[in-house]
Amino acid sequence: MEDPLDAAVFTCITVCFWGVARVGEFTVPSINTFDPTKHITRAGLTQVTDRNGLTVLKFHLPWTKTSKAASKGESVQCAQQNGPSDPLAAIKNHFRINAVTSNEHLFSWTHSSGKQRPLSKKELTSKINKLTTQFNLPNLKGHSLRIGGTLEYLLRGIPFDVIQSLGHWAGSAFTLYLRQHAMILAPYLQASPVLEPFVRYTQPPVR
Repeated sequence: MEDPLDAAVFTCITVCFWGVARVGEFTVPSINTFDPTKHITRAGLTQVTDRNGLTVLKFHLPWTKTSKAASKGESVQCAQQNGPSDPLAAIKNHFRINAVTSNEHLFSWTHSSGKQRPLSKKELTSKINKLTTQFNLPNLKGHSLRIGGTLEYLLRGIPFDVIQSLGHWAGSAFTLYLRQHAMILAPYLQASPVLEPFVRYTQPPVR
């Protein structure tokens, strides 16, 4: 966590997981293609607190796969979590290690040359590949962060429509995970359903 690149990669991973986001929208294609009108900057990160004092981290993406208009964009949200994958703690550590200015890429990191580099998708996936090889783990690729975040929220019993909105899922794509993972359906299949009726009511139809 003291290494500039590692700190940036870890923070990006935790944000994409808990924000149910696409890695490609939080990284740049290459270190020479950073464009603040298309890629998230530090200024794009804000904290929002509701009337109950609950704080959410909000990330404004000027350009996404589904919203290409720079004037519109989309927002990704996540909140503080328990355990080592807490995105808020990761962000604080990242900013401590890497002096990211407001107009730089959110996950910029300090190269050995002393220059700031925007985090590229290639650097992130290369780090994941290195770790999975080193520890003999399945290589799940970057897209699995979005899938994994979706599954974690579903297994917590979060209403389906809430997660669909969080991840900007299209309806037909979202239901794929219900068919593939028995763990998600398990609480709904018991003789005495584990979840409350209002949660079961939000389950979308599975075709």
